[in-house]
Amino acid sequence: MSSNAPQAQQAHNDPFTPRSKQGGYWRARRVGKGKNKHWEFKGQQPNEVVKAVLRKHKFFLIAPAFPFIASILGFIIVGALNESNPSASAFWTLLLVILGFLIIGTGVYFLYTDLALWWVETDIITNERVLIWKGLLRPNRKEAPIENVVQVGVNQQSLLSLILSYGDVHLNLVGGRGLILEKVANPTKVRDLFNRVTVEVKRRKPPKEPHPLPANASLLTVLAKLSENESLPQLPNPDEKYARFHRPDKVHGPLRTFAGPLRLPCNVTYTTDEQTVKYIQRSRSVLVVRLILPVLILIGLVICMVYFTSLEVYFAIALFFMFFVIAYTIINYVDDVFILTNKRIIDIDRKFLFFNEESVTTDYEQIRDITVDVGNPLFLLLDVGSVIVQTPGDNPNIGISPADHPFDIQDIIVALKDHKGKVEKIKNKNDRKNELNEWFGTVLATMEKGASGKGVPNLQKLDLFAAAERANALGMKVVPVGEVSSYPNIAPGLIVSQNPMPGTMVESIDSNEKPEIHVYLSRRP
Repeated sequence: MSSNAPQAQQAHNDPFTPRSKQGGYWRARRVGKGKNKHWEFKGQQPNEVVKAVLRKHKFFLIAPAFPFIASILGFIIVGALNESNPSASAFWTLLLVILGFLIIGTGVYFLYTDLALWWVETDIITNERVLIWKGLLRPNRKEAPIENVVQVGVNQQSLLSLILSYGDVHLNLVGGRGLILEKVANPTKVRDLFNRVTVEVKRRKPPKEPHPLPANASLLTVLAKLSENESLPQLPNPDEKYARFHRPDKVHGPLRTFAGPLRLPCNVTYTTDEQTVKYIQRSRSVLVVRLILPVLILIGLVICMVYFTSLEVYFAIALFFMFFVIAYTIINYVDDVFILTNKRIIDIDRKFLFFNEESVTTDYEQIRDITVDVGNPLFLLLDVGSVIVQTPGDNPNIGISPADHPFDIQDIIVALKDHKGKVEKIKNKNDRKNELNEWFGTVLATMEKGASGKGVPNLQKLDLFAAAERANALGMKVVPVGEVSSYPNIAPGLIVSQNPMPGTMVESIDSNEKPEIHVYLSRRP
């Protein structure tokens, strides 16, 4: 019986073994107690940890439940009317019976279709992948590895979505495909969770054990010189002037703040080796055009206050409102920023002052084309135009429109794209050097262990004592086998021949025995 248990456990943990219980009408459930309470779901793999289980915002249960709620309210109202007007009790009783059936019918329909569907349609985020479950009687599931998620965007178009804090989370994947987590609660927190999990996945590498190195100092110097890493090219860092806004407890991201004196941080998370290269704002001409009408109205209100003193209270209120409009226009202009990092382009669009912030990102390797459009001769004279960054598939395009010096921005984006490619090449080259260093270091260190793999030293013209010392330093021993008188020019007692010859690689059959070098000594004839 005990021998079958490991086999059953192995089958349970094997993702290639079908499990008959996979599926069902619950997609995820809470198990355990206290601090050990955690989520589990059908098809969960070994070492896979659930980070979040998401459903649509509860607000979307109100509309489907309206017939059921209306039936209950109607039943209560008819009951109250029956109490206040008992003369028509037969009519009220008939209405109560009808409403009772309506309550049962609408309640069963709501519970079976809408509430049950809301419950089973779940989005599961783990440390390995994201899964989207749809359907009740005919379920289907989409999934994608976390490492394939290249961008995460949040879509909150309406003011109601901001007030109730719900929205769509768009996941752009490698290859142009995408997934959408629809109408989830707290979409910005879900986006931040994805960013954290993505960073964890990239950092999840087993620590490298130090590889052996040769003890010979000369070999170590040669290895260190051959494996010396090439330095990476540096880029400008505009965040240096915003260093005063840096908070160690916050995630790594751009240091520039938004909303003027409110100093709101940007909800963008950088990867470990990502940095800001340039902040780009829309052209000042955009701000001028947006301010023309409010400023003219403001001037008109001031003039009206002078000539119509009896209405100055109303004009003062209108002036206050126009000041607010002008301030909002300026802040909204300042808050629309494009960030160029060493890895991607980020479009920051803050809406409703500081209530909402949307960001669209595109990695440089996803860029298919960069075009500049100067709309008219006036824009050409002012050096103003639109920069359109086009990407393949479903990945979002980014339009920097209109911006000052558009051709310079195009050159910078092209240079950053090339820079990222150069950095990747240098990193790959350095990685290959490190691999070769590890390989050669291991080989040389292994060759130095014992006598195995060592070359036989040259012992000729050494006396027996000096030869024994040199051989012993290499883990070998000298065995004199005789004397010869064929070398009259060599002093007696010196080695005149040896076997094996100098430089021969020897290997000991018995690890406890030292390889032997047989030598012949000279003597006088």
